[in-house]
Amino acid sequence: MATQTAPNPLREKLVKGLSYHQSGEIEKAQRCYKLVLKKAPTNPDALNLLGVTYRQLGSPKKAVEYIQKAIAQNPNQASFYANLARAMMDIGTDSESMLAVSEKALSLNPKEREALNIKAIALTGLQQFEEAEAIFKSLLVSNPNHGEVYTNYGLLLRKNNRFEEALTFFKRAEMLAPDNVENCIEQARCRLELKQFDASLEAIDKALERFKNNPLLLHEKARILFSISRAHEGLKYAEEAVRGTPGNYHCKVTLGVHYLMLGRGQDSIDILQKAKEEAPGGVISGLDWNLSLAYLSMGNLETGWDIHAARFEDKKATSQRREFPKPEWEGEDISDKTVLLWGDQGLGDALKCGTMFLDIQARAKKLILEVSAKSVPFFQNSFPEILVRPGTPKDDQAPEDADYDITANMVDLARYFRRDFESFKKAPYPVYKFNQEKAREYLGRLPDADKKPIIGVSWRSRNLEKYRARYYLSAPDFAPILDAEDAIYVNLQYMALQKELDFLVARSEGKFTYFPDVDLFNDLMAAADLTAICDVVVSANTSVADMAGILGVPCVRFGPVEPALLLGQANPPWYPSMKYIYIDETHPTVEMVPQVIQVMREELAAGYPGKRNERLGL
Repeated sequence: MATQTAPNPLREKLVKGLSYHQSGEIEKAQRCYKLVLKKAPTNPDALNLLGVTYRQLGSPKKAVEYIQKAIAQNPNQASFYANLARAMMDIGTDSESMLAVSEKALSLNPKEREALNIKAIALTGLQQFEEAEAIFKSLLVSNPNHGEVYTNYGLLLRKNNRFEEALTFFKRAEMLAPDNVENCIEQARCRLELKQFDASLEAIDKALERFKNNPLLLHEKARILFSISRAHEGLKYAEEAVRGTPGNYHCKVTLGVHYLMLGRGQDSIDILQKAKEEAPGGVISGLDWNLSLAYLSMGNLETGWDIHAARFEDKKATSQRREFPKPEWEGEDISDKTVLLWGDQGLGDALKCGTMFLDIQARAKKLILEVSAKSVPFFQNSFPEILVRPGTPKDDQAPEDADYDITANMVDLARYFRRDFESFKKAPYPVYKFNQEKAREYLGRLPDADKKPIIGVSWRSRNLEKYRARYYLSAPDFAPILDAEDAIYVNLQYMALQKELDFLVARSEGKFTYFPDVDLFNDLMAAADLTAICDVVVSANTSVADMAGILGVPCVRFGPVEPALLLGQANPPWYPSMKYIYIDETHPTVEMVPQVIQVMREELAAGYPGKRNERLGL
């Protein structure tokens, strides 16, 4: 006689939920799992699957909560740990924690595919690329049509700066999973890293034709436009992305930097603060760094400088923190200490920061300054009581080998010495020195130097990447400035091309001149001496302008929003002799040439020839 199995309503409900789940009806599946848990609150399978639905519906924190409850009821299921690791990844959990959970899953089932996938992702985050790559390769061998693995493999390659290879994997992933917009975004990011700006925009625009108004694609378009100094165009896409994904803090950060670049400092602060509130632990790479700049752009020096060191945490920033065997100065008494000063940015910033060296010199027993080798003679001449030497980081230096007691980053000196605008007014100026005798020699080589004003000129940087070049001028665009005054125009443009110099000589009918024996890039002493003979300097936003500023030479500087330079003021407080002309990125830079000429004339009228003669001791 056959026996009949009694029906199990809870199991039937669980199976029905799983059926919905597998067919993509996530909300219906979730309702089934909740009904099971209403009757059996400790059912591990229902707890686990409910957690998975929460992750799929965009609530990873709830997912972690329920999956952890499932593990508490049954700690021997590899899939539970794999699902937990996935939810942790969605939250933004650190790679080490994700690795630990995925390895727990693999200890229970070494072939758990999702756990292997998450382990490789975690290893990528820990920059253990070789081991991660081996796992991804094994996963593709066992399942060559697994689109997500191609995506993750591509992410590994992109993080390892293998952008061309990464493109191939993202394209394959898109073929296998055409509805996954992440693959479109990652292709655009690879092209952006390869400086293929037009191709990157084209990729996003094509994706937007398929995924109309997708907020993640809009966000990516805003990022691309921002990266090529077209923030005024990117703003609307950044705002739409925030409206479309109100819980996405990354979109808010992007909107915040758009506001910052467009001079809307308070709007930038407001949206970045919201992003910080929503981010896990309030930590996002680059967020505090951008907040620092936003506060500085509003003239809030105390708050801005206090978090300025966050630049070292920004993966996109050019700042690199050096490691030392001795502690960092935090404002304590150093009257009996030898302090090592070091920098993390370029020459212009080092020159600007040098305006604070006398402040810390008054506090310390001894100062050692490490700068680029070419800068040593110039800094040593200006600060003879400081030991100046080339910056040579030593990763293996032991504490007993150090000839200093404490370190101080030169940029972060502002946290202690420039906390308000009154401190700028009280600071001695200028504090740098040049060779007066050599400068007079240069002056003597200029015919009619005693009869005409001398105007130093520089129109660009050597860095002509698209996002910077739009704020510079070409030699032909700069040429009308040479027509403005009956003056001697002296080249201060380092690494100028000969064809640029020849063009300006011919175009100005002899008013423009250059010193072929002066290496303006490598010989800072000579560059300073030549700058000192000028009645006014007209320069793009480069170290040429900083050189004029530190010597007290009147300077007309043109450039974009520069929060750490301008500090919310019309002109840089660092350099009382400097006038700053802000370039509105909605207009070509060449359109502000008439304004440059006007301000240049005003500076000449206010100081020529008295300031130059006094500076040169004439």
